[in-house]
This record gives sequence, C-alpha cells and structure tokens, in this order.
Amino acid sequence: MDNEPVTKKDLQEVLEAVNHGFSEVQQEISEVRKEMTENKKEISEVKKEALENKKEILNSNEKIAKEINDMRQEQTIHQGGHIRTNDTLLEHGDQLKDHEKRITKLEPLPQGV
Repeated sequence: MDNEPVTKKDLQEVLEAVNHGFSEVQQEISEVRKEMTENKKEISEVKKEALENKKEILNSNEKIAKEINDMRQEQTIHQGGHIRTNDTLLEHGDQLKDHEKRITKLEPLPQGV
C-alpha cells in the first residue's frame, strides 16, 4: 500500500462497499429463512403423512390379529368336534365288543362242531 493519507472519499467508498456487502448478506439471510420456512412446512407434511401411514398399518395389523385369533378359535372348536367324535367311536367300539361277548354267551354252540 502507498503511504498516502486516507481521504473522505476513500472512507466513503469503503463504507459503500461494506454497506453493499452487508445488504447482500441480509438478502441471503432472508432467502435462507424463507427456504427454512418452506422446509419446515414440507417436514410437517411428511410427518403428518407418516403418522397417517402408521395409523393405517396399526389398524391393518389389528384386523390381521383378529382374523388369526378367529381362525385359532375355529380350529380349536373343530378339533374339539373331532375329539368328541373319536370318543364316541371308541365308546361304540367298546359297546360292540361287549355285545359280542353277551351274544356269544347267549347263542348255543352248534352241535356237531
């Protein structure tokens, strides 16, 4: 730099340059704030949509769980019917054996055998 004294004009030019730079910075800050506001709105919309999807999934899971529970109950009832049928068949089998024993005692053996 040269050793000349600073003039009012020099100071005025520096001040104008600083003010211009400051103005640009303020404008950029304003633009960033505007973008942040828009981003906040978008984030809010995404959160809202995610919450709705979560509710949908939970409702769907509840329906599936109820359906599975209903199917288990039906299967238990169905198995109970088979158990009763098997028990009845076993009882009838025992009764048939008992009838056979009594019939053999009551029927006379053929004579020449």
